[in-house]
Amino acid sequence: MKQLLLFIFITLNFSPSAQTDEYSGTYNLHIEGKDGNILDYNLVLNKDHTFMFVSFQKLIDIRGEQNKYNYGKGTWKVENKIIYFTTESADLDEKHTMNFTGTTARIIKKSPRDTSDKVVPTSLQFYKSEISLIANLKLLLKG
Repeated sequence: MKQLLLFIFITLNFSPSAQTDEYSGTYNLHIEGKDGNILDYNLVLNKDHTFMFVSFQKLIDIRGEQNKYNYGKGTWKVENKIIYFTTESADLDEKHTMNFTGTTARIIKKSPRDTSDKVVPTSLQFYKSEISLIANLKLLLKG
């Protein structure tokens, strides 16, 4: 009986769906400059281990207003608390041009052992990427 309870406990705590729920969500960073420039990054990690990434840049200079979008999609997985992104050739097209293969990130949140009143918003920090736009980018978990 003890072995059965232990098996159930381990299965519930380490099941892929529990891990997926811990990481899935919408992560965003929105910056507006006083000069009207805007940077907006949006990453959605779906529970089915697919992702969608959209970046928007509104730049205002002497040539006027220039808007630029970048799109990426693919799959993600978690190993040892590191999120690994992969983009297959089927994920790339005229619109989705960002190849996330080799990109890694980590979730940053308050440790359950931290009993202080310190507020640590949950975020996703990219660590390694061939895409200069997202290398070292930090996105906050929405709501």
